[in-house]
Amino acid sequence: MAAKRSKSRTNAAARQARSALARIEQELPANLRDYSRRVRRDLTALEREVARAQANPRREAARLLREASHALGRLEAAGQQRWRKLAGPARREALRLLRRLEGTLRGPRRKPAARKATRRRVGAR
Repeated sequence: MAAKRSKSRTNAAARQARSALARIEQELPANLRDYSRRVRRDLTALEREVARAQANPRREAARLLREASHALGRLEAAGQQRWRKLAGPARREALRLLRRLEGTLRGPRRKPAARKATRRRVGAR
C-alpha cells in the first residue's frame, strides 16, 4: 500500500513554489526594455570589475619587473666598481709585462758611438 500524502504537505509545497515565483516576478522588470537596461548596466559593471581584477596583476607584474631591473642595475654598478678596482692593478701589470717584452724583442741597447770632434778650419774658404 502506497502511503498517502497529507493535503497540508502538498499545499505547503505549492505555496512555496508560488512564493518563489512571486519573488522572481518581483525582481523582474515589468517590460523587456527595462530588463535589457538592467542587464546591460550589470554587464558593464561586471566588465569594469574584470578589468580592475586584470589590472591588479598587470600592475603587480610591472612593479616586480621594475624592482628586478633596479636590482640588476645595482648589481651591475657594484660589479663595475669591483672590476675597476681589479682592472687598475691588472692594467699596470700588463703594461709592465709589455714593456719588458718590447725590451726583450728590441735586443740589448747600444750606446750611441761617441762622435769624434772634427776641427773646422778657420778661414778655409
